[in-house]
Amino acid sequence: MIKLVISKPNWSKSHPLNDIVLMYDVLEGKLVYANHYEKTTVDMDYPVDEGVMIDDWKVGHSLCFGGRLQYCVDILNYWLLNKPLDHIQWDNFYDQDDFTYYYPLDKMIEQLCEEVPKYPNQTYGEHFEKFHNDFKNAFGELELNGIGVNTDFTKIFGDHMLKYIYKKKIYQNYNFFTTTSRPSNSIHNLNFAALTQEQRKAFSPLNDVFVEFDFESYHPRLIAKLTNYDFGNSSVYGKLAEDLGVTESEAKNITFQNLYGGVRKEIAKMSEFFRGVEDLVKVFYDEYMTRNGILTHIYKRPMKRANLGDLNAQKLFNYYIQAYETERNVTILNKLHTYLLEKKTNIVHYNYDSFLFDYSKEDGKETIHDIQKILQEDDFIIHSKVGNTYGTLKDYEF
Repeated sequence: MIKLVISKPNWSKSHPLNDIVLMYDVLEGKLVYANHYEKTTVDMDYPVDEGVMIDDWKVGHSLCFGGRLQYCVDILNYWLLNKPLDHIQWDNFYDQDDFTYYYPLDKMIEQLCEEVPKYPNQTYGEHFEKFHNDFKNAFGELELNGIGVNTDFTKIFGDHMLKYIYKKKIYQNYNFFTTTSRPSNSIHNLNFAALTQEQRKAFSPLNDVFVEFDFESYHPRLIAKLTNYDFGNSSVYGKLAEDLGVTESEAKNITFQNLYGGVRKEIAKMSEFFRGVEDLVKVFYDEYMTRNGILTHIYKRPMKRANLGDLNAQKLFNYYIQAYETERNVTILNKLHTYLLEKKTNIVHYNYDSFLFDYSKEDGKETIHDIQKILQEDDFIIHSKVGNTYGTLKDYEF
């Protein structure tokens, strides 16, 4: 297994200025690559037809390894244990960005060899392989795209952020090693998942305009797919308002309360949708308790009782739906990456139920229409906005 050390551990691993300092095979005791002040060497003497096992999927995503397949131990660790692999936290005693270049080489190798994870010598099946490849590509490509910033960026986030800007872009940090695989996205004390409206104004397109698509009532519609309930093209909250005899605003509040806090009996009696939710919660919980785990909907990732503990029925349901949301979005991201490969338009940000594009008019309106088709697969409804900054998006219908 090759452990990787980068020049700027505290930066986004996808940043173009983040270089490899060291690659060390801890199983073979072999220095594979070094770009260090003490030594420079390359010894990639591995059969081309065999895969390379590495400990960091993000660093690996930007490396070709001579065309060899990559098997990322951190993704396997997450699949098996539902937690991230522990990486060494280097002592930044120089308080410099490239401090690992000067960190004593022998001490670095010694620390890399202190903990070597071991896993059963077996194959983990097609579901793991697809999860491994799809999640790696979806979030790896998204990070590599970066997102454009304007002159307000340092005014809003501070002058210390200037060094992280590269060719008018900042690079993000998607981490899907969470309880549900729904990614966090935070770096340099900047939480992309919780930006205020004012902070969003610091981000601007490098092409022509930002275009955002977000799903209408995403969780209720996802759950409806699982229960075979059909909202059709009608408003989710409009339909539920009719069932419950309340306003749409009240129906929205009731929906959130009952989806995430448990379905009340009187609500289930009045609504076929909520009766389906109530039944689904029981089905998931019975399976979790009797089989000591449950598989996620699309990638069949094991959510094991041994890893998650004795969850109550509602928390398990919430975890399952977040995992379903993320897995569906990963399939969408990969379709978008493939479609946009030869275009100037990029997807530059993703946040649970919304997708932000840096759109180039050179690609034509058909590009927007094709993106809409990808997002609307399986009859999901989307809304669109456009703007010259992320914080000034306005409703717009294409």
